[in-house]
Amino acid sequence: RQDVTGRILAALDSPAGAVAAALMTGERGAIPKPVLRAMRDAGLAHLLAISGLHIGLVAGILFFAARFLLAAIEPVALRYPVKKWAALAALLGALFYLLLSGATVPTQRAFLMLAVVLVAVVFDRSAISMRLVAWAAVLVLVVAPESLLSASFQMSFAAVTALVAVYEALAGRSSSWRSGAGRVRRITLYVAGVLLTTVVAGLATAPFALYHFNRFALYGVAANLIAVPLTGLWIMPWAICAFALMPFGIEAVALAPMGWGIDAVIAVAATVAAWPGAVALAPAM
Repeated sequence: RQDVTGRILAALDSPAGAVAAALMTGERGAIPKPVLRAMRDAGLAHLLAISGLHIGLVAGILFFAARFLLAAIEPVALRYPVKKWAALAALLGALFYLLLSGATVPTQRAFLMLAVVLVAVVFDRSAISMRLVAWAAVLVLVVAPESLLSASFQMSFAAVTALVAVYEALAGRSSSWRSGAGRVRRITLYVAGVLLTTVVAGLATAPFALYHFNRFALYGVAANLIAVPLTGLWIMPWAICAFALMPFGIEAVALAPMGWGIDAVIAVAATVAAWPGAVALAPAM
């Protein structure tokens, strides 16, 4: 973990390199304080804590890449369950990412839930449910019961519980909206999904943020509408490429474009954090 962090910082100048290290190994100590403050005030601090977004992106990218490559080999695609093989490959990749990033409580929760989902794919079952959230919480608390009182546990599970509840309620409608949708409608649904996810997660975590940190970012929706798609579609795919290239010593090839995306996210954070009234402060409860 320390070696990987050092190689990232050597290939990318700060602050992009420091943020890249935070996304890839969970080491946030090198991030400049002004950048941390801007990310927090813009409602983007969750991007720096490896959790469901990052684990889901890593596993999702690995799943679709592995499935695409296996499906491109006709004898394999016709004779073997390539979707299940892709799910196992994604699970192994997510496990590697969990261990490399330090296995914090949000990362543990995200990995446990993801593992159940991918195992469900292998056994042709559906797994997204409130029961899955409960099992993840039980397993985390068995290992570290003291985490119940931490901001990390409370905010992580508050967000995911609210999101599962909302998307369970919308499951039927969302399927009908996506069926036969063209490119424009799919893009619109994606933007609407990011917006809905940001609003739901923001409202669910707001009481805990006010309690623990006495502050709440008011313009988080605007910042996340740009930063989350940029992270998912540009930054994290390059991070996976950098991991793959590290054994060959050419990770800088992938880290350079990753840094461009990170610079854009930092610029968004600085812009939104500078808006008047970006942060609401509250007295200690």
